[in-house]
Amino acid sequence: MNRFRIFTSVCVDALAEISKCCVTIENGRIVSLEAIANSGSPQPGDIDGGRSVLMPGFVDIHIHGGAGKYVMDGGEESILEIASHLASHGITGFLPTTVTAPRDEIRSTVEASAQLFHSPDNGKSGAAVLGTHLEGPFINPKKKGAQPEEYIIPPSVDELMAQVGSHLDTIKVMTIAPEIPGALDVIKFLCANDIIASIGHSNASYDEMCLGINAGARHVTHCFNAMRPMEGREPGVVGATLMHKELSAELIWDNIHVHPASCAALINAKGVDGVIFISDGIQAAGMEEGFKFSIGGTQIISKNGAARLADGTLAGSLLTLDRAVANAHILSLKDRAKMSSFNALRALGLSHRKGLIRPGYDADLVLLGANGTVKRTFIGGREIYSADSLVD
Repeated sequence: MNRFRIFTSVCVDALAEISKCCVTIENGRIVSLEAIANSGSPQPGDIDGGRSVLMPGFVDIHIHGGAGKYVMDGGEESILEIASHLASHGITGFLPTTVTAPRDEIRSTVEASAQLFHSPDNGKSGAAVLGTHLEGPFINPKKKGAQPEEYIIPPSVDELMAQVGSHLDTIKVMTIAPEIPGALDVIKFLCANDIIASIGHSNASYDEMCLGINAGARHVTHCFNAMRPMEGREPGVVGATLMHKELSAELIWDNIHVHPASCAALINAKGVDGVIFISDGIQAAGMEEGFKFSIGGTQIISKNGAARLADGTLAGSLLTLDRAVANAHILSLKDRAKMSSFNALRALGLSHRKGLIRPGYDADLVLLGANGTVKRTFIGGREIYSADSLVD
């Protein structure tokens, strides 16, 4: 029996913030949560977190790479290295996210992700693969961002199946532009197969957004970025996102992709239940300043905290979710726990067993120092990452 306790000054999840608490973990699950006053002192094997904050592990449903690796490098090894990198930033689960690319490249990435998703070792050496997010190729060239335009193709169910093969069950999210002919049929197919249809890289009008919503779209990819903005006479994608409560919205809170005031405005409009922090991280995340790489043959360089094409277009981000949580300091810890973990897990249908610090839940947890630095990461009660010291 694997049993230990974590003592910490603050324990916070989407439901509550509790001071001076002790969490008992047994065989990978949380079995109790109680006041330190009732728990005695730490024993051998226990963890004394001191002034650290214990939160549910972060979940990133939109990430392309990190630590110099790319999910579309073509195999499981790169995804595993990304998973290890993510664990050092408190992420306990993620969706490897494709980009618009040739069919064979998308298919090989889906296959690698599916193999890891079904592996009994999933989550034992890094963040767990929770499925796959397909970002493209059914997007609008006018809002392609850094996506390679030459591989954008018309939406069709047949083409989608050619990309995913026998792994449709591991696809959890697909980004699609609803205004493109054929997209509404794909959205309906996604919904019929319990896949989140996410509107993104879209130049849709408000009316076209409503058609997408009526077809079953319930999510918006990196809100404010690569989409038609809101105007007084044409609400566009952003206006529809703010207006329709049934849409959840991804948010890159790096203070580069989205201004902090816009972040706050989105949360004010959607409520904390309607926003999900993502990184949109790419290979340069975790790498030195000036790191260069390419996506679809397009050169990208990291500089001044951002990754950009030669023309200045943002190309993914260098963000990790621990930094997003720190950047959102104007919000309560409870709200940040909801947007960095619980909301994503609820969207994926996993919030009945992950994302809360409650008895019966998986012990996917992160200990944060007073300055937001990740001190330890646990997945299924197993310590996956440990900093040199618990002291800031």
